[in-house]
Amino acid sequence: MSSIRVTRGGDVFRLPCNDTDTLLALLRRAGCTLPAACGGHGRCGKCRVSVNGVPRLAGRVVPEDGDEIVLPPAAGGRILTETLDPPAVPTGETGCAAAVDLGTTTTAVRLYDLATGCALATCADWTALAPYGADVITRIQYTMDHPDGLTRLSALLREQLKALLTRALSQAGRQPAELKRTVTAGNTVMQSLLAGVSVRPLAAAPFCPETLFRRSPGLTLLGAPLYCVPCAAGFVGGDITAGLLASGLSQRAGHFLFLDIGTNGEMALGGRDGFTCCAVAAGPAFEGAGIACGMLGVDGAVSRVRYNGAFEMNVIGGGEAAGLCGSGLIDLTALLLRLGVIDESGRLLPPEDAPEAFRRYLTRDENGGVFHLTDRVYLTAADVRALQLAKAAVAAGVQVLLTQQGLTLSALDGLYLSGGFGMYLDPASAAAIGMLPRLPAAKLHSVGNAALSGAAQLTLWGDMSAADGIVSRLTYLELSGRPDFADAFAENIPLRPIQWR
Repeated sequence: MSSIRVTRGGDVFRLPCNDTDTLLALLRRAGCTLPAACGGHGRCGKCRVSVNGVPRLAGRVVPEDGDEIVLPPAAGGRILTETLDPPAVPTGETGCAAAVDLGTTTTAVRLYDLATGCALATCADWTALAPYGADVITRIQYTMDHPDGLTRLSALLREQLKALLTRALSQAGRQPAELKRTVTAGNTVMQSLLAGVSVRPLAAAPFCPETLFRRSPGLTLLGAPLYCVPCAAGFVGGDITAGLLASGLSQRAGHFLFLDIGTNGEMALGGRDGFTCCAVAAGPAFEGAGIACGMLGVDGAVSRVRYNGAFEMNVIGGGEAAGLCGSGLIDLTALLLRLGVIDESGRLLPPEDAPEAFRRYLTRDENGGVFHLTDRVYLTAADVRALQLAKAAVAAGVQVLLTQQGLTLSALDGLYLSGGFGMYLDPASAAAIGMLPRLPAAKLHSVGNAALSGAAQLTLWGDMSAADGIVSRLTYLELSGRPDFADAFAENIPLRPIQWR
């Protein structure tokens, strides 16, 4: 039988191969979570590996018998599990329960003791669906292109959850029979994939999913019931419901803006009287996909950039910079805008047009200037354009929500940023490029992994009524086809602070 030899770090193994399957397909079947942001269509360049010493895209090469494959190290770095944990209050039950943040990029599990309400163990990993695309749209397309696609992705998610939960139980010295329930919070697509529910309806307008999980899907995990947090709409999921619960905003008087920004920018504006929510297709730029040196917020990613006579940067995990994560991309763009290396239209200047002090950092390609932060990490004109489109979508969504409720920016009582991107993001840089409103520091809050925290509250309480109450007070705005959103999007493409109305 034909086979290839695969090396990843200190692990060496052989995989059978044939004359038709790409290397990415073979690695998928073997359970290797090689990133493939575009789903293996050869557009993102993130599945690059060494084939017989030559860099190749795993999604575009069919290996031959005897080929030597060297994979990059598995993704490392801190996965965000910091939460606004509920107080440790006895529930009157025995055994344990689990909360899950089922993210597009990462999955986190936290185990709780029901007798005390205390957290027992936390386990997290990069999603098993990474080889099937960085965003939910690419994964939806996979289920439509392959007859067994939905079954395959659903099985991968369930197996990963079982593995993480088993590890957490082992760390806590608990037996699977002690698990009473698990509550999962994720976007509507990820929850549907987990439940084995078709995501085809979410591929086109009006984006109406088969279920919003207002009723239990009847799932089990390790023999215990598995619940999904109810969703507001096709692209405003249970993670937002859980975040509004965890942050306490659903019980507070006033006007609060809650943002969870990734490939899909989900947002809600309101307070205890209810929320108006929407979602914008920000694209994968904030997750590093589609960016020449883009990467997730893992070890080696530049997360912050400053200039004090020389360019200084924060690198996740320390060590040498390997690329730019979303916050680093925003920081660098805002900085170069201030230094005159990028103009307001988004043009990254070639060396001859840039300020003299920065010409040594610049080269040019067919699209214009290329700024070299280090020998390995650079920013291209195409990268800046991708960021402009992503940030314009977020800003336009916020503006439509404010207008819909008849609010000015000064009426906002707080801006709450959820998720890993919100942890690293510098709000001043985001405001400088016109992505977020400029607000006093006292009104800016980062709430960490609020989806995991909300799921924790629900699993400890043992019912979903609090989540149901939030969803019943969520009014969803579908932005596609709205002229006001299209106008706001076009208005927000330039790189400049917006005069928020």
